[in-house]
Amino acid sequence: MLESILGYTATDLVQLIEKKKISSFELLQTCIKQYEKFNSSLNAIVETNFDDAIKCSQDIDRNFTKKSNLMPFLPLPVGVKDLNDVKGLKTTYGSLLFKDNLASRDDDIVAQLRKASTVIFGKTNVPEHGFGATTTNPLQGTTANPFDRTLSAGASTGGGASAVASGIVPLATGSDFAGSLRTPAAFCGIAGMRPSNGIVGTNRRSNIWSPFDVEGPLAKTAADCKLLLGIMAKSCSVDPFSKPIDDELLKPARKLDLKKLKVAFSCDLGFAVMSSFYRSTFLSKLEKFAGLFASCDPGCMDLSKAYSTFMTLRSIGFLGDFGPMEMEFGTELGEVILKELELARKLSSEKIAQAFLDHSQIVRSGDEFFNHVDLLITPASSVPPFKHESKYPSEIDGKHYEGYLDWEAVSWGVTLTQCPAVVISCGKDENGLPFGIQIIAKQYKDAFLLDAAHSIETAFLGIEGLERPRPNLEKLAAIEATTLN
Repeated sequence: MLESILGYTATDLVQLIEKKKISSFELLQTCIKQYEKFNSSLNAIVETNFDDAIKCSQDIDRNFTKKSNLMPFLPLPVGVKDLNDVKGLKTTYGSLLFKDNLASRDDDIVAQLRKASTVIFGKTNVPEHGFGATTTNPLQGTTANPFDRTLSAGASTGGGASAVASGIVPLATGSDFAGSLRTPAAFCGIAGMRPSNGIVGTNRRSNIWSPFDVEGPLAKTAADCKLLLGIMAKSCSVDPFSKPIDDELLKPARKLDLKKLKVAFSCDLGFAVMSSFYRSTFLSKLEKFAGLFASCDPGCMDLSKAYSTFMTLRSIGFLGDFGPMEMEFGTELGEVILKELELARKLSSEKIAQAFLDHSQIVRSGDEFFNHVDLLITPASSVPPFKHESKYPSEIDGKHYEGYLDWEAVSWGVTLTQCPAVVISCGKDENGLPFGIQIIAKQYKDAFLLDAAHSIETAFLGIEGLERPRPNLEKLAAIEATTLN
């Protein structure tokens, strides 16, 4: 039996199962042991699904044949974000208001996973209602970063990122609005992708016309993200953004000739907050890998109106999602939600109309930009992982920021463009913490983006200081043992 999955990618593990060198049940047992050893320190998984997972893995081993492998097949344990319904498990949204909210059926994302024989391992932690700069909530508590348990794992898919980085599960699902897949991936030294809108068609959005919230994968590598995204990808009749499945997403990640790619880079997308520490870290990393490409020059799309556009349209979404809930729950909704509702109700119709026009122009600008370059690369975050007790990085380089999302503009600026973006690890910063880069491509070129990211990751293996870091889990266990004693 495997001692740990840390040395294996999800792609490796699928191949081992297909060749019957390990069984799905053996892999699940390994993941459960990893959970038992480290989850008490990390609080990444907040509810387990072990009885169902054991039955599922045993069924896979009993029924697996080469013929069945011709169908979509992902016989691996996967963590599911605690915003998605899994039949028989609670969907709490990290809120005391929903502590007894037992799901009577799988939502469409989970149902799609089950079609591919995916083993649902359990639910991963989220901030309250899925909103916040760090993964902490009054019901389930705080998720720790596997590299340093005093630091944030990011949000809102911090539970999933921590679980993948620590080897509890090889893959996790999540969603991304302002960077909820990308920031946790960066903080935990793994890969996370925000797909183009409509790649994962879904009926989960309360506002089916919202262009911001998308479902996507977390994994150790870009190749594994492609593996999971290919399973998640589906069309949906009630999702107006839904697209037919791209067959290229169903193929394994392939290596591209990076010397044929024209790349642009930007430290801040022309408008985003960026700490001087992360700016200099990014530029020093860039010096090491810029030569991989045909060209690598400064540039980005026009995002000069990004701040007002995003904040205005985001407020409208808040009012739609939480306005009715406020009538039912009042102040129990929590300070963050109530403040957002207050701001939303002050918006004028003229400002809302202008935000829609500006957003249209941003999407057009992004599309035009990628007519001239293949990829855009930025830092994945503006700051390193921060302490749990900080609600958000409110002070950067001596400047105070009131908005709890100001620091994450390098992520949500890309959200506005509707372009796909994947975060991959780019070694460590000078303090020994994971450092990630964000790679962006033209809208609906998701398969190309993941192939390019996989090729870049492969190249990084031969460049000192750019390899994907791994957390010192034995140190984590020793700290836990000391605490218990």
